[in-house]
Amino acid sequence: MNKKATKIVLALLAVAVLALGIIWATGGFAAKADGHITVVVKDLGDKLLAEKKIGYKTGDKLTDLVKNNFKNVTYKEDQYGLLIMTIESITTPEDWSTWIAILINGELAQVGISSLEFKDGDTISFVNTQLIPQ
Repeated sequence: MNKKATKIVLALLAVAVLALGIIWATGGFAAKADGHITVVVKDLGDKLLAEKKIGYKTGDKLTDLVKNNFKNVTYKEDQYGLLIMTIESITTPEDWSTWIAILINGELAQVGISSLEFKDGDTISFVNTQLIPQ
C-alpha cells in the first residue's frame, strides 16, 4: 500500500473512532428513558443525604428504581402495602419514634411507595420524620 492510501485509511479510521467516541459519551447507545424523576433523601435535620436524577421507562416501579439507585434500601410488607424501612443511613426504629415520610413534589404522599404513581419531572423525597407527641 502506498503512503497516500495509508494516510486515507488512517484518516477514515480516526474519524470513525472519533464518531463512535462522541456517540458513546453522549449516551447515544443507551436506551432512551421515557421520563426522569429526582429522588431526594434527607435526615431529621433536613440535611441532604443523597439526590439523584433517575431515568425510567413506562411500567417501572418506584420500589425498583429506589432499590437500584440507593444504598441500604429495605421494605416491609404491611396491610397498606410496602413500607420503606431503610434508605441510605436512615432507619425506621422498631418503636416508630421516627419514620421515613414520602413526599411527592413537596406534598406528603397519600399512598405507600408500592402504590405511588409518578410522572416526568416529579421530585420524590424520603425524609426522616419524628413523631410529634399529642
